[in-house]
Amino acid sequence: MLKVVKRDGRVTDYKKENIMTSVGNSANDSGIQLTHKELDLIEESVEKTIVKVRGQDGITSTYEIRGVIVRVLREMGYKKIAKDFYEQEKGRK
Repeated sequence: MLKVVKRDGRVTDYKKENIMTSVGNSANDSGIQLTHKELDLIEESVEKTIVKVRGQDGITSTYEIRGVIVRVLREMGYKKIAKDFYEQEKGRK
């Protein structure tokens, strides 16, 4: 199972629900409603990309996940959500 290094240094299991919630919240903030199926497809693409780079039992970071999410959203045609997601996450630092 993928592991994630959090900002505070903790290592936790990768949870697809966290990706779906985060992207869903950004979409809502952008005034765009995504279906559960769309969120699932986005999350699957994010996970596949990370597994391709880090391996099934690899370790990634929240920073890397954010970058992959932005890339996946752009590639899937959700440019407004990608921009808003990037801006929101940049403000969290």
